Amino acid sequence: GLRTQIYNNPANSWTIHGLAASLCLSPSYFQHLYKDFFHCSCQQDIITARLTLAKYYLATSTMGIGEIADFCGYVNDVHFMRQFKKFTGKTPTAYRQGIH
Repeated sequence: GLRTQIYNNPANSWTIHGLAASLCLSPSYFQHLYKDFFHCSCQQDIITARLTLAKYYLATSTMGIGEIADFCGYVNDVHFMRQFKKFTGKTPTAYRQGIH
């Protein structure tokens, strides 16, 4: 399904408009259906999928923060670091240090 595609490919440049168009729905109706069905917004799911992938790379690789941001679909590492801290309470570096 659509949600599986998002979680399997979080680095894709998913957009609400593009996802809605792929289902022949208006963006607002698509967002309404998504929230009803999955109990969270599509945008939140995209963020969660990206951060889950980022946590995996932080825990299992020696890739730099910029590389991880890129692999997870962020246009720049600053946006990635802000979003990571907002949703996890830690910077990516602090998260990685807490694991090892």
